[in-house]
Amino acid sequence: MPERDPVNEPERVIAHWNGEGMSENAKDGLRELAQRFPNSARQLWVNPPRHPGETGRQNRDLLMAGYAEEARKHGYELVHIPDITAKLAKGLDQTKYTSKTLDDIYSFESANNGHIASKDLGFYLGAGVETGLHIDLSHHHMRDAEWQALQSSPHFSPEAVAPVDFSTAELKLVDLSHGEDANMRHVLSTEFLPMVPRFDDAGIEPETTRHLDVFALYAREGTRGQQFAQAAANQYIGYLSKIAQDEARKGNVAFPDGNDHTRFQPTRITLTPDNVLAAKYNPGDDRRNHIIGMMNIAAATDAAHLVFGRPRTPDGQGRDSMPVPRVDRQTWDAITMQAFDVNGMRVLPQLGLTKTNQGSWRTSDRQDAMDLGRALEGQKVTLVQASNIGVAQAASAGIGGLDRPSRIPYEVKYSSSAGNSPRRTPSPNSEKGADVEQLRSGVASLSLPRTPSPEGPDITAKAAAQPVKPPVKRAASGPGR
Repeated sequence: MPERDPVNEPERVIAHWNGEGMSENAKDGLRELAQRFPNSARQLWVNPPRHPGETGRQNRDLLMAGYAEEARKHGYELVHIPDITAKLAKGLDQTKYTSKTLDDIYSFESANNGHIASKDLGFYLGAGVETGLHIDLSHHHMRDAEWQALQSSPHFSPEAVAPVDFSTAELKLVDLSHGEDANMRHVLSTEFLPMVPRFDDAGIEPETTRHLDVFALYAREGTRGQQFAQAAANQYIGYLSKIAQDEARKGNVAFPDGNDHTRFQPTRITLTPDNVLAAKYNPGDDRRNHIIGMMNIAAATDAAHLVFGRPRTPDGQGRDSMPVPRVDRQTWDAITMQAFDVNGMRVLPQLGLTKTNQGSWRTSDRQDAMDLGRALEGQKVTLVQASNIGVAQAASAGIGGLDRPSRIPYEVKYSSSAGNSPRRTPSPNSEKGADVEQLRSGVASLSLPRTPSPEGPDITAKAAAQPVKPPVKRAASGPGR
C-alpha cells in the first residue's frame, strides 16, 4: 500500500452516517472520499435509530449489516458511535458531563430521529479526542467543471483555494461568508440564541463573526484545534442542558427523581408552543431544524472565541468596560476553509471536495411514521401503541400541544393467526385439528345484531357534508429503555 502523503492526506478520515439505511448518495460519498484520500486511515461512524422492542433490535441489526458491507467495499473500519461514548467523553468537562450523559443524549436523539443533531455533536466529540477529518457523506471529489466555475467567483484568490497542509494545520472548519463578518452573537453565553437580553442589559455588545459550519471539520490532537473541538462539544451539551433546565422550571419537562446534572432522561415533554425542548425533539415542528442549526453554529462560534480569541474592550466603550474575546482576521483565515457556491453546491477547493447539499441522510426526519424498516418487509403485523394514555384522557387532563404532529410510540407484535394475517385482538385458541369447514358453517349460522341504517333521502351526501375532525397529533416520546 502506498504511503500517505502527510501534506495532502489527513491521518484519518471519519465519515459520519446517522439515520436509516444508507442512501445511494451516501454510498457514492463513501466511494468518492476513498478515492480522494486513498492512503488515509478511514472510518465510518454510524448511529442507527433505536426503535423499541425485538423488531427495533432486528431492524438495527439489519442496518448495521448493511453499513458493514458498504464499509468493507471501500476500505473503512465500521464504528458504532454508542459503543465508544466512554472514549468520546474524555474530551468533556468531567465535572459536568460523562459517558452516561452521551449515552442519554444519543439514545434520545435516536428515538426522535435527531440525525442532524447527532452528526453535529459527533463531529465535535470525535475531533476532541484524536486527529482526523470529520465529514458527512453528501460529498464528492471536486470535478474539473466545478474548479473552473469557482475561479470566476469574486471571492476567488490563490490564498482562498490553497490546499490544506495536513502536516501543520491545527484546525479547519467551513466559512460560508468568504472571510466577511455575517453573524452577530453574544459569545460565551449559555444560550444557543445569538442575542441574549441580559447581555444587552449589562451593556455587553455582541460580536460580529463569520458564518461558520462544520459539514467538514479537521482538528489535530495536542493543538488548539483539539481544544476547539472539546470546547464546542461542551458548549453544545451546555445549550441542551440550559434548554432543559428552563423548560423544567416552567413545568414543561419532567425528569426522574434522583437524576443529577450528568443525566439527560426526560420522562415527559409537554408539546406547548413555548417549549423549546419539545420543538427540538418533535420531527413535525417547523422550528426544529432552525434550533438544531443555531446550536451548531453557536457551539462553533463560542469555541473559536474561547480558544483563539483575545480579550479586548468593545469599540466605543471606556477602559472600565467588561472585555470580551475577539478572533482577529488572520486567525480566522488560518482556521477556516472558504466554501464556494457552484450550481447550488458548496465547493471546498482546499479539500478538493464538493458538498452536494442533497441532504439525503436527513429525509427520515419526516418519513411516514408507519414505515417500520426493512426488518418487517413482507410481514403482516399488529401495531400496539406503547402509550397507555388516550387522546381524550390527555385533553381532559389539560395536557397541551396535541395540535402538533409527531409519532406514536409503538411496539410490533407478530400475528399468530392463520397466514400471519394482521389483527387487532387475539384470536381465541382453536382446538387442535378443528374442522375448517365446520368453523365456517358455524360462523355463517350466527345471528349478528345490526344497527338500523338512518332513513331519508341523500344519506350519502349528508354524511359527506359532515365536518371532518382534524387529525390529532401526539407528543414525541423518549426511547424505550
